[in-house]
Amino acid sequence: MSEYTDEMDDNSVICPYCQHKYEPETEDFDEGLREEECDECGKQFWLVQEFSVTHKTTPDCEINEQPHKWDLVHLMSGRSHEFCETCGQCRPFSREQLEREQ
Repeated sequence: MSEYTDEMDDNSVICPYCQHKYEPETEDFDEGLREEECDECGKQFWLVQEFSVTHKTTPDCEINEQPHKWDLVHLMSGRSHEFCETCGQCRPFSREQLEREQ
């Protein structure tokens, strides 16, 4: 059985020999397999960097020039807010604003 183990971390490169940690420069990112040398102990090891991408989308009535579909919600604090059914935007409810929009 080996006295050294594979190391994995989301933020740092960890030397499998001495556990020295460092964050690689972004210009050094490469998804291929490459040799790396530890600045601390001087030993070489293999480094593989893996990347993932997350896409998040959010609806928006205003950028589509569509009217909001407001739902009135009464909170336990006694205040009321309106939430758009389409995009989720929230605003404090005011009777004056409601009268202006009608």
